[in-house]
Amino acid sequence: MIMSAAPADLDLVIFGATGFTGQLCVSYVDAAYGKTIKWGVAGRSRAKLEQVVATRCTSGKSSPAILVADANDEAAIERLVASTRVVISTAGPYSRYGTTLVKTVVQQGKGYCDITGEIPWVRSMVERFDAQARQTGARVVHLCGHDSVPWDLSTLMLAEKLKADSNGEEQLARVEFWNRVRGSVSGGTIETAMALATGSGNQSGAVKEPTATPIGFDPLLLLPASDGKDAGPVASEFKTKLNNVRFVDFGRLSGQSEKMPVRSMFVMAGVNGSAVKRSNALNGYGPCVVYREGSAHKNVAGAILMASAQYLFGLLVIFPPTRWLLRKYVLPKPGEGPSEEEMKRGFLVLDATAIGTRGSVLKSRMRFPTDPGYKDTARMLVESGLALALDADKIESRGRGGVLTPAVCQGKVLLDRLIKTGSSFEFIGQ
Repeated sequence: MIMSAAPADLDLVIFGATGFTGQLCVSYVDAAYGKTIKWGVAGRSRAKLEQVVATRCTSGKSSPAILVADANDEAAIERLVASTRVVISTAGPYSRYGTTLVKTVVQQGKGYCDITGEIPWVRSMVERFDAQARQTGARVVHLCGHDSVPWDLSTLMLAEKLKADSNGEEQLARVEFWNRVRGSVSGGTIETAMALATGSGNQSGAVKEPTATPIGFDPLLLLPASDGKDAGPVASEFKTKLNNVRFVDFGRLSGQSEKMPVRSMFVMAGVNGSAVKRSNALNGYGPCVVYREGSAHKNVAGAILMASAQYLFGLLVIFPPTRWLLRKYVLPKPGEGPSEEEMKRGFLVLDATAIGTRGSVLKSRMRFPTDPGYKDTARMLVESGLALALDADKIESRGRGGVLTPAVCQGKVLLDRLIKTGSSFEFIGQ
């Protein structure tokens, strides 16, 4: 059944619902929340949206609204945002398709979540819209998927436990991650990666810290004016230094005797570290947190092979002739992705070690039971959006708008929703 959306009548709208991850979001909402929320799907083509509803809403419980809107059609985007409390977007590259939507959400004081990994664009959104979002009460939450919910929430939990265990005397000094992941890549993700690598999305330099910005410092550090007046941009005193594995790390923590698994570089570590940087700036984990992340391996040979493959792929993407060949003959096209069986075989196990300013050591483990980049990214995104739509009274940041991260905005509320729907989180050795 297809219905028309009444103004401000919906809890959640999935923008980009015809893409690979968008369709996974539709399936997830239909199965888990079809009877309990009012929701809709949005995109450029009504015919494609109707097809998605017909093929993905199979529970018999759902009647999602269909909203037609092009990402750069301001009038259509205004109508879309007015119809709902929260928009979740899977339409990337976000530097190409996301800015008008974010601007409109901020103007109307609504909620927004996405799964971007485009840190230059995130910086731009903070710089352009954070102050206005705080005025309107809009909550714009980037990085709500595999990039970077697991790392962002794990760091939050470790930092808070360090503080609680020491009666507020100890802060976070260092956090290290060992990622064990099996997953696949979709055409949309490839397209975004290509845009970042080549600058074709007008956002080159995926995770490099900007050397110069209009506000004079990295926008990820931007704070609201404490007195509510326009005293100029203020940088947080809580800084984060990214020291991710660049090739292979041979498995020992600085200052610790325990032998750890060997790690290789992880291609999205800079994105995850940048999310934590923004979270630390606003949550205040520690004055100088060192962040380090890599993929865990059973042996050095496997780590070297994985790191070498990533460098080789990066080189092939940079040069136009090899990039064209990859797009033409090797890589999935936008809208394509792994099969259901491939996604079922996927998983993420995230081991973390936190070291406090007084030397205390805490460890945690977070698990995701299926493909973290797609099927579980859809779950993370939907649950992030529903935390804003349905659990606003539980969110510690309620009443505070801004351009935020999952750890700053939804925090433990999101973690609880993820645990209830299939993830797990535990402190090790406690």
